[in-house]
Amino acid sequence: MRKQTSQLTRLIWDFYRENQTELQKLKLLGKCKVFRSWGVLHIRCGDRKIAETVISLRSLIEEPIAKLRIAREIQISVNNTPITLLQIGKPSPRTKDKEMKER
Repeated sequence: MRKQTSQLTRLIWDFYRENQTELQKLKLLGKCKVFRSWGVLHIRCGDRKIAETVISLRSLIEEPIAKLRIAREIQISVNNTPITLLQIGKPSPRTKDKEMKER
C-alpha cells in the first residue's frame, strides 16, 4: 500500500508544476514526512542521504514556503533526530566543519 503524500508536499510540487526539472528534483520529498507545527516546516527523512539531498534543495523548498508564508523555519531530521534548522530567507547556518576549514 502506498503512503499518501502530505498536502504540504503536494503544494511544493504544484508550485513547480511548470518546471519539470525542478519538480523531478523535489519528488524526493515523497519519501519524507512533511508537516507544519508552530511556524516550523518539519521534513522527516528516513536516512541521512535523503536528508542531505533535501538540504541541498533548500532554495527550491524555501521559495514556495516563503511566498505563501507557511513557515518561518525548516527543520530537517532523520528518524526524529533533528540535523538542521534553517531560517527562511536567511543564509545557511555555519557548521563546525566550515569553521575548522577556514582557520
